[in-house]
Amino acid sequence: MILAALAPFALFVALYDSAGAVIVLAAAAGWGAWPARWLLRRSEFTRPQAFCVALALGLGVLATLVLAVGMLGWLRAAVGWGLVVGGALLGIGALRQSARSQPRGAALPSPAGEPRSAVLLRGLFALPLAVPLAIGLFGATLPPGVLWAGEGGGYDVLEYHLQGPREYFDAGHIHFLPHNVYTSFPQQMEMLYLLLMLLHGDPWSAAIPSQLLHLTCGLLAVSALAAFSPAGWGRWAVVLCTASVPWLAYTGVLAYVENGMLFFGAVAGGVLCVMLPERAGPSAATAAPPLRLLFVAGLCAGFAGGCKYTALVLAAIAAAVAWGCAARSRRTMGFLVFVCGAALAFAPWAVRNSVFTGNPVYPFAYSVFGGTAWSAAQDEQWQRGHAVQEGGGTLAVRLQIAWRELVTAPQFGGLIFAAGLLATGVARTRRTVFASVWALFMILAWLTLTHMPGRFLVPLLIPLAFLLAEATTRFSGPPGARPHHARIGALVVLAVGLALYHGVLLSQLFAAEQARWERGLQTPLRSLVGQTSLLREVHWLNRAVPPDARVRLIGEARIFYIQRAVDYAVVFNRDPWVTAAADLPAADAITALRGGGSTHVVFSWDEIDRLRGTYGFPEHVTPAWADALEQAGLERIPLSAEAFPAGVAVYRLPPRE
Repeated sequence: MILAALAPFALFVALYDSAGAVIVLAAAAGWGAWPARWLLRRSEFTRPQAFCVALALGLGVLATLVLAVGMLGWLRAAVGWGLVVGGALLGIGALRQSARSQPRGAALPSPAGEPRSAVLLRGLFALPLAVPLAIGLFGATLPPGVLWAGEGGGYDVLEYHLQGPREYFDAGHIHFLPHNVYTSFPQQMEMLYLLLMLLHGDPWSAAIPSQLLHLTCGLLAVSALAAFSPAGWGRWAVVLCTASVPWLAYTGVLAYVENGMLFFGAVAGGVLCVMLPERAGPSAATAAPPLRLLFVAGLCAGFAGGCKYTALVLAAIAAAVAWGCAARSRRTMGFLVFVCGAALAFAPWAVRNSVFTGNPVYPFAYSVFGGTAWSAAQDEQWQRGHAVQEGGGTLAVRLQIAWRELVTAPQFGGLIFAAGLLATGVARTRRTVFASVWALFMILAWLTLTHMPGRFLVPLLIPLAFLLAEATTRFSGPPGARPHHARIGALVVLAVGLALYHGVLLSQLFAAEQARWERGLQTPLRSLVGQTSLLREVHWLNRAVPPDARVRLIGEARIFYIQRAVDYAVVFNRDPWVTAAADLPAADAITALRGGGSTHVVFSWDEIDRLRGTYGFPEHVTPAWADALEQAGLERIPLSAEAFPAGVAVYRLPPRE
């Protein structure tokens, strides 16, 4: 109802474009069904838990297969559909095998101990989740580059999350992109976006399905957190408090990687929790945890690292250390097995980078491994550009940023306080030790090793959710026990109030976006639903130069909508013409530009000024230099101020004499 009120057409777009995401998820479930059957036992996991593990393994396997066929140069629609059909056949086979192993006439187990009224009541109290779900679906049906102002209008999506797969799609194979260092990051989620491009036949038709897939990964992360939480009011509180956290919808509407990382990390943490005994004292169970389960957890943590480098620390190393602090036996061997699983899952990205650049973690660790199309100067620029800029990055400044990002900024909401408040009154268990150490390790790593954008700490939701689950379950009483109505009432007030508070914060962010669009373009957001092709058609560069042009872009790197042959470089890479032209006379610089095949050159002065003031930009690229090039022969194309963005200058190369 909320979605229909925001934009009735968004409901139809969400239903239509979600088909691709559903197909990918179904194929992934099939690819993961058999590894899950081999590695798990029925007595160890509930069906929802086993399904989450199978889906996580399947998404990791499917993305790795797309990487493999892309490296081999087999990026064709038939190959993409082959991967989907193969996953479907494997899934059908697993279901038939499961049906044969089920005794004939056996009844499915039913939830025990709770009256139906309690279940219905929890469903009624979950209604506040309609707000983030509606805003998430609406935002995901908007074209990339629309939301959010705090993310530069999805700058990273147009620069590399979707642009990288688009370049692979256009080339028919995955190759090193020396002009876009960000495409050398691990691309677990981007491979799934590339698969959607193969299924849809072009990059732009796959854009909204990619956003819906990323949003769905956030819902799957909440489902995994719920599946690995105790049943009853504790599980309900986890769903209500975590699903409403603004970060999930805020990043979910973009074709980012955070929600995928969150799902893999949630499954990894859930498997580790299963292996921890209930009590932390000397009377705890001493049964050694199965090493194969630690291997499964490591695989899922490695797949999280395949979404984002930071997850190798936050979701893999931090989880392994926390489990070692909470476990009672097999700590050393368990740690090693977990690390082996994580290394195996992450290995395809390390191998790809080693083949392309000689550096398995390119562009990091340049002083150790070096790297193709990288230099000491670029490494220094990278380090400077990704350092805390405020106040020199002192401890006091970092603590101020932490307070702002975790407490006063709206994206985390009040989950940290809620989990901490409830956990203070709960007896120490091995699971609370695990969650607490994991959360503290994450915060410390984020505080000391990154430039502290709040988005990097999204995995913190995982240990906070497990801490919340343990606290609320013991606070309200386990399922089947005599209900403590006063405690349950207090829990309901806290959880519903927190969800409503999160909904208000997210609604305020969304209202600000609507106002920004209406002020800037006199266009309501609902008019842009499903209009990816429109944004491509009206892109200013597609109208400024002829279809057969080859354009060299200086400064601008958001090129997802451009349908002209383009040469560009992100700010940390070196444009070969810009580098060479620094020491050439203007006429020779034009000759070199023509020699590279360019017919046009575009200077985006506003973007150049922004980059120069943040990450750095070649000093000789100035309007005065462009004027000298114009005097030497470049022909400036007049642009209408009403139809083209300010601060952009387009030049045509003179014809050959």
